[in-house]
Amino acid sequence: MSSFDQAVVLAAGEGKRIRPLTRYQPKPMLRVAGRPILEYPLDALAAFGVEEVAMVVGHAKTRIQNHFGDDYRDLDITYLTQQSQLGSGHALQVAAGRVGDDFLVVNGDNVIDEAMVRGTAERYAETDATAALAVASATDATEYGGVGVRDGLVERIDEGGHDEFGRVNTGVYAFDESIFGALDRTEFENGERPLTGAIAELEGPVVAATPNGVWFDSSYPWDLLETNETLLYSHPELVAADRPVDDSARVHESAVIGDHVLVGPDCKVSAGAVVRSGTCLHASTTVGENAVVEGSIVGPDARIGAGAVLRDTIVGGGATIGDGTVSPGRSATLVLDGVEYTDRRLGGIVADRATVGSNVTVTPGCRVGPRARVGSGVALRHDVPEGAEVMG
Repeated sequence: MSSFDQAVVLAAGEGKRIRPLTRYQPKPMLRVAGRPILEYPLDALAAFGVEEVAMVVGHAKTRIQNHFGDDYRDLDITYLTQQSQLGSGHALQVAAGRVGDDFLVVNGDNVIDEAMVRGTAERYAETDATAALAVASATDATEYGGVGVRDGLVERIDEGGHDEFGRVNTGVYAFDESIFGALDRTEFENGERPLTGAIAELEGPVVAATPNGVWFDSSYPWDLLETNETLLYSHPELVAADRPVDDSARVHESAVIGDHVLVGPDCKVSAGAVVRSGTCLHASTTVGENAVVEGSIVGPDARIGAGAVLRDTIVGGGATIGDGTVSPGRSATLVLDGVEYTDRRLGGIVADRATVGSNVTVTPGCRVGPRARVGSGVALRHDVPEGAEVMG
């Protein structure tokens, strides 16, 4: 057993690159494979034996507090608020004085398993290191930041988008209290104080841990779809549902439910509908007659109209997709923070409580904001802002 009984979970961020899905909820509360992302790191900490969690919250924090309360799976949760979104290092500083000599830190917006936590803690414990950082191999580190490792020690962390090292930072750490002094010495970069910057300020060695565990960082919308699909295909042990189709779901005898699909409580799948692999229907979702849903995430209380076709599409909670609407998916181009991402597997994104009318064609990559309305027959080629209305 580990001596680590305390952990800090960083869950204050909005997830700007996944807007508009995060307009009214924090990224850690987005759902993959039927559960909020934040449940996965908390499960990992609980399974490892952590007893106390300092949860740093910020954007839409009540969504997290209302869902988890003060305890979750025997974890005693204390909430600390990061008043301004000033980076991961600044978020950890909020927990100064709330944790003891040795503690774990995990990102609340990553899917991890217990092996990631255990491997990092054990690597730290078996050395005289000041900190341990879990790294993973990657063919492309440009979207996550590369980690330079020599003789088992972390030499450098590059957050500049250069794929130089072939290893990436997974956001799982073990620290002693000296990290807080290092954070005080860390300069702000582009208005944020990065946690990775503080690691370079530590006076002792930082070891690299290479746990053989599960790690997914859903930084972009297409990552959410890939994480959802991979969990359903390859990690059913992390999916909380007892069975692929919940007992309370109503599935018409002529509907087709494929493999590696999750149909949540009180869902309705109508006559002739097809729910194909990699799809997750959250609670109380309705799929109309002869609709096809493939490789998609559909939020709670959403309505998919008769004859609609959704591929690689994300539908928010309470959203409505009209009869005959098509979101063909496959390959999209998006511009996020001034960077163009091409050939990404993504259909449309329809945020919470938005309405897309009947017989709409959604160009891959188009985003419909919360409570927006798209009229029937529209060929949607551009994003629709929150609350806006687009008529044919």
